[in-house]
Amino acid sequence: MLTNITSIINQYIESVNRTLVTNDLNGAIIFIVVVLVWYSSSIVFLLGMQMKTSKETPDESTTRSTKLFEHSFRDLTNNKEI
Repeated sequence: MLTNITSIINQYIESVNRTLVTNDLNGAIIFIVVVLVWYSSSIVFLLGMQMKTSKETPDESTTRSTKLFEHSFRDLTNNKEI
């Protein structure tokens, strides 16, 4: 009688352990997939935002600063002291 109860308890513990291992494996796979999807989507969105802002910035600021540099450089080279 006691061995019968012990064997029933052991079988129950083994079945619980099997389901825990299966659930842990499924949970780990789902977690990895979710993390990879989250990471890849964040990279795509960040690249999209980067490309959007680079298209919207006007080039006037760079041309204005370049013109000022050329003008001041020309003034320095054209001013000759005798």
